[in-house]
Amino acid sequence: MRWIGVALAIGLLACGAAGAQQQIPPDSLARLQDVFGAVWEKLWETSDEYWHRGEFDRCIAAERLITQINPHDTQAYEGAAWLMDSDLREQDAEAFLREGLANNPDTYDLYFELGSFCYFRTRYEEAIPLFAACLTFADTPLFVRHMLAHAYEHAGCIGDALDTWIEAEAAEPDSAIPPMHIDRIMQGGEPSQVPENNLRSIQQRKEERAKGLGN
Repeated sequence: MRWIGVALAIGLLACGAAGAQQQIPPDSLARLQDVFGAVWEKLWETSDEYWHRGEFDRCIAAERLITQINPHDTQAYEGAAWLMDSDLREQDAEAFLREGLANNPDTYDLYFELGSFCYFRTRYEEAIPLFAACLTFADTPLFVRHMLAHAYEHAGCIGDALDTWIEAEAAEPDSAIPPMHIDRIMQGGEPSQVPENNLRSIQQRKEERAKGLGN
């Protein structure tokens, strides 16, 4: 499709966009930005079409192009990484999330996505600083503190987990969730096995796929 060629050309041009702004006349730069915007919108429209047709590899490719045009489109990083992960392309998914985070260190979104990726693979020590980084942003949802508390507990840092739940209780006085976990920890209750169960499910899917490829 012709617009894909345009997208590729613009993606290459974007690599030198900072320097180009010093040389391109303002009216030409404005027209170029309009082209960027039109291609970006078309890519999202096409990605959505691929999604509804179940053409997920093409959906990933479209969202990769989106991030080349606009490296601050965190939704594209999140969506493509989720599709990669769903297809058991874990290394690709993690690498794409890390690329997104490197391009967007000033918003909580990709800290949380990468933290969750690590958490559900029982890599708690890696998830903890990522969830903690989310809390430095004013717009971070309240549930992120819950995830940090769970990560601390699964990592064996019970004191830190309890402190985090106490902080959550102060931030959410109308929620029953923090008091429930505070009471559970104080009574010696066990944490959930959700991350471990998720990891087992991933491993099972890998084994099933390997058997399918072997037949």
